Amino acid sequence: MKIIDNIKRNAGLKALSKSLRTLKRNKFVHNLVTARKIAIVGVVNSNKDFDEINSLQKFLTEKNMQVEVFVYYPGKEIPQQLLLRKGINIFNRNEVNWYGKPLIPFVDQFCRVEYDILIDLSLVEQFPIRWISSLSCSRFKVGSLNYVGNPYDLIINVDNKKEIPYLSEQIIHYLNILNNRFAQDKEENTVN
Repeated sequence: MKIIDNIKRNAGLKALSKSLRTLKRNKFVHNLVTARKIAIVGVVNSNKDFDEINSLQKFLTEKNMQVEVFVYYPGKEIPQQLLLRKGINIFNRNEVNWYGKPLIPFVDQFCRVEYDILIDLSLVEQFPIRWISSLSCSRFKVGSLNYVGNPYDLIINVDNKKEIPYLSEQIIHYLNILNNRFAQDKEENTVN
């Protein structure tokens, strides 16, 4: 089984590398002051994971940000209670090809949108989420150090034993203290 998994992984990485050649991104460092549009991606294995992603979405929405959530459920059938949540796009293992590329149309649309920040809450690599995070046109990408060659501009190194709430807390912390020239100019103009 391991040989087949390696073949799938290598084929997926080759296809991803080929797709990345045409990706054009306008990189810009955003923090929670400058960002207006945020995308959250991740893997949900349980209602608990889903609730944690939902609480981050709620926190950012309360800060007057437009937030879109896109999650992957690695099972064959998405549990009904996850489908009933509004404002969250979810897909499963039946909606990816043999090596893990998402096949649903809204993945391409999602990747083309230029979000200010893309937050990846994956703690371990799941190829469908890696595909989305890598091909996203988001200006600033944030995620954990969960695999070699990740596409993030800001990498949060957390212990694999930690869970989504801890990663989410660390990402919010660093996005709060992260400063960029635009935010400094904005603050100076409001003081004068």
